[in-house]
Amino acid sequence: IDYYRDKDPARLEKQLELSDIRIIDGIPTAMRMVMHNRSDGTQTEMEFLEVEYDLTLDDAMFTERALKK
Repeated sequence: IDYYRDKDPARLEKQLELSDIRIIDGIPTAMRMVMHNRSDGTQTEMEFLEVEYDLTLDDAMFTERALKK
């Protein structure tokens, strides 16, 4: 996925690379993601070891107080 600068649409700002795509519960899921910052030459990588969908989450997890923890 290519991300361009708002003020200069011709300038490539970042690129997101998705890999290790697996079908989990019928959903194509990228297990590895790398965001390349083309402005400064850095990158951030994320890798998922486990993914679960359709989990029941308690509403209390999303209160302002809980989110500050």
